[in-house]
Amino acid sequence: MNITRNTTDNLSAVITITVNKDDYQEKVDKVLNQYRKTANIKGFRAGQVPMSFVKKQYGQAVVYDTVNEILQKAVSEHINEEKLSILGNPIPVVKEAIDWNAEELTFDFEIGLAPEFEVDLTKVEVETYKVKVEEDEVQKYVDNFTQRFGALKSLEAVEEGAILKVDQTINGEEAKPSFIRVEDLKDASAFMGKKVGDVVEVNTKDIFDTTEEATQHLGTEVAEEGVNVTFTLKEVNTVAKAEINQELFDKVYGEGAVDSEEAFREKIKTESENMYSKEADKQIINDVVAQLLANTTFDLPTEFLTKWLTFSNEQIATEEQAAEELTKMEKSLRYQLIEAKIAEANNVEVNAEEVKEAAVAAITEQLKMYGQTTIPEESMNQIIAGALSNQEEYNRLSYQVFTDKMLAIFKENVKLNEKEVTFDEFVEIITEKNKELAEA
Repeated sequence: MNITRNTTDNLSAVITITVNKDDYQEKVDKVLNQYRKTANIKGFRAGQVPMSFVKKQYGQAVVYDTVNEILQKAVSEHINEEKLSILGNPIPVVKEAIDWNAEELTFDFEIGLAPEFEVDLTKVEVETYKVKVEEDEVQKYVDNFTQRFGALKSLEAVEEGAILKVDQTINGEEAKPSFIRVEDLKDASAFMGKKVGDVVEVNTKDIFDTTEEATQHLGTEVAEEGVNVTFTLKEVNTVAKAEINQELFDKVYGEGAVDSEEAFREKIKTESENMYSKEADKQIINDVVAQLLANTTFDLPTEFLTKWLTFSNEQIATEEQAAEELTKMEKSLRYQLIEAKIAEANNVEVNAEEVKEAAVAAITEQLKMYGQTTIPEESMNQIIAGALSNQEEYNRLSYQVFTDKMLAIFKENVKLNEKEVTFDEFVEIITEKNKELAEA
């Protein structure tokens, strides 16, 4: 077997592979002998089929499969051994006719080569934002915690903020009991002042903003004109806010994590600033990527990529469609190349232990959101194992670790101009940037 490579232009090449009969005949004979032993052909006893018949029946197909296997392996090994950085996959050059009985077979494969370019992060300059958390925002979190960890308290009559447990009769037919939050109703006047045992008859149009809300609440399809519902009040409750004391601190942050209201508020402020810092970090990445795309110029093997898309994507029937698709994916492709260049220059790798650590951090944070600050080790290990066994989730966590490493490289190398802003100012800035990104 002989392999050569001819460069057609700076970013394209053709790999030519010449296969001799000696390269595949032994394997072909072995496969045909196996066919002869197992073939079940009418008129012949098992294992007694003449080899001439087997060759006539299966020979060309076996040669085709064997040669194709050899070619795929040869192309892959050549790319790896020559350390070629390619885009897409090799495309076989179609031949009108192949004489499979010839002593020598020659095949061509087109490849697209990744462009050579340099990335200089020191020339990138972006703004970064430090969000200052004000006392009124801390108070919102405190109010949320006291509400979330509060307890149900019975009320004598319906009032603002009440939560009602009701039996339901829809158009005269009994339905499943449900709960109604007074604050969620468009108009709660029909319920105000009612007590346990009272009956309220209304049309869904009068109490819900949309038919979707009515449908979701009742558990049955509701038409535009609404339906008549009879509610019988079984319970009238409200949520009594939790007191701001050690019990609340322990429920929110774990036993003994904070020991005073001052420390509680300070921890809320710190965690809020850390959360906003993560959002600001995302914006650093977005802004650096935007500048790199704008300032790092290189050509792509457009002609090859257009052919490759046509060849590899069944939904693309013409080169015109492929060209349109390439235009859509070009920005993403360019950044993948830039990202790979930066990662290679900085030896960025992600190992399984780092992915596991990311899973632990993500799961711990998620459990914390639901008020679970402690969990048995065995249960935690089961949750982590479940997450890591899900390939999609593993890939997501792996890319998150990779992204965090890229962020660290950006922070170390690009020029960051820090700007202190309020939360509202930060939201306005991010909203405007996202709008610009969507329009780009």
